[in-house]
Amino acid sequence: MTLRQVNAGWMYRMAAALLCLMSASAASFAQTEEGGEGAYALDFLTIGVGARAAGMGNAHTALAEDATAAYWNPAGLAGIESRAFAAQHGDMFQQSDGFPLGRGLAQYNYLGAAMPFEGGVLSISWMRLGVDDIPRVTFIDVNGDGILGTFRDLNQNGVKDDGEAYIDDPVVAETFSNSDDAFAASYARRLTERFSAGGSLKIFRQSLFNYTGAGAGFDLGATYRISGRLKAGLTLQDMFGSRVKWNTPTRPTFVKKMNARLGLAGQWPMGRMFEAAAAADIHLNDSFQRSEDGGSRLHIGAELTVLKTVSFRAGLDAGDFTAGAGARVPIDGAELYADYAFMTHPDLGDAQRISLSGTF
Repeated sequence: MTLRQVNAGWMYRMAAALLCLMSASAASFAQTEEGGEGAYALDFLTIGVGARAAGMGNAHTALAEDATAAYWNPAGLAGIESRAFAAQHGDMFQQSDGFPLGRGLAQYNYLGAAMPFEGGVLSISWMRLGVDDIPRVTFIDVNGDGILGTFRDLNQNGVKDDGEAYIDDPVVAETFSNSDDAFAASYARRLTERFSAGGSLKIFRQSLFNYTGAGAGFDLGATYRISGRLKAGLTLQDMFGSRVKWNTPTRPTFVKKMNARLGLAGQWPMGRMFEAAAAADIHLNDSFQRSEDGGSRLHIGAELTVLKTVSFRAGLDAGDFTAGAGARVPIDGAELYADYAFMTHPDLGDAQRISLSGTF
């Protein structure tokens, strides 16, 4: 297959998405010496999981009590009373010239399962952010000059400008993937009627072209029920500094520093038909959406549920608007939740997220 058979615009957008995903690692490599701390190390861990959370501006530290709590606040797992699961697929880097609900250039997935165990709740989970089917381009030396990539330099400036065709035949030699993976084992238990605590041990694997990195980290979380309808939560993510070591020639090790999420959430009935929920998180050292001064970020969201079946959501994720909806489906004593969220981002492009979760 030649490049003339490949949509050039699609390839350029794919390359742009890859550059966005690589920027965190590239910034770390550029700014950090061996053994130092990368300013953007493991930033994919700060994106958030679950369509319900995304629709509410990623304000979920005190609200999560399902299988996504392993990410948001492991202490929230203590609210699970039976077996639970959560699955998510997200499309990131939506393009303005395409169908708004179409496939994004990057895919973001999550799987989690939880069950009661030894007086508490045990959970395992996996998350992945990646760009697949990235073309690696090479050339066939058509004119036999021994130089790959020869083109018709019409204006003799030595740079390939628009309208200057290749003499050599460009071809897609192969495709590859760029990915970031995290695996977590979590445990939580209720210590008193109001107070719960939990922790997550995380293992990471990152790939960047021919290089890979691996490491580990730990999260600690707590929740406190202030009243019957109001709850507070605190998560210390990467509590001891999460480290990832790369297999590059210099084998650098980068460290994601500890950051904290402090949340407050409430749920209230509104007559017989409606129930409302609201949540707010303060995220300190939120590097994925880092401000110039490296300050904190505010996440707020609200949810309205009708007849305990259909929910509508909106929020602000560090100033970016989010919205979503979901439905609850009871099935033979089990409960299934289907949720959708749409997120805006002025720089990276819009994103969407679909998730299924439930208890049984």
